[in-house]
Amino acid sequence: MGLIISGVIFLLVLTVFGAVWVSNIDNRKAASGYPKCTGKSAAHEVKFEDDKVVPEHTSAERCDTLTITNLDSKPRIVAFGVKERHVAYDGVSERYLAEKGSFSVTLVQPGTFRFHDHIEEAVGGTFSVTR
Repeated sequence: MGLIISGVIFLLVLTVFGAVWVSNIDNRKAASGYPKCTGKSAAHEVKFEDDKVVPEHTSAERCDTLTITNLDSKPRIVAFGVKERHVAYDGVSERYLAEKGSFSVTLVQPGTFRFHDHIEEAVGGTFSVTR
């Protein structure tokens, strides 16, 4: 009986990792459809602070960078998209941010995008990328 349970658990884990791997292939292909960034770019920063995102919206141009920093006294799980349908932006769909932690993405895909704390979905913001 224990062998059957172990086999089922192994198959579930393998299925989850396989699904993540396949979805990341699609995200890398989507990002590769845009020309590579060269030359000067601007740096933008948003912060999780006092249970909100400051600024709530950032406007940027293609090839700029966006740094997301957690200044709250609790960890955050930053996710792009909406809670039940995370999407990857610059190869990141979710990222754990400890207190005082940060990470950056290069803004390669034009459009308007949402990001949020996966645990507290109401805490989030948007960014728009032009050109």
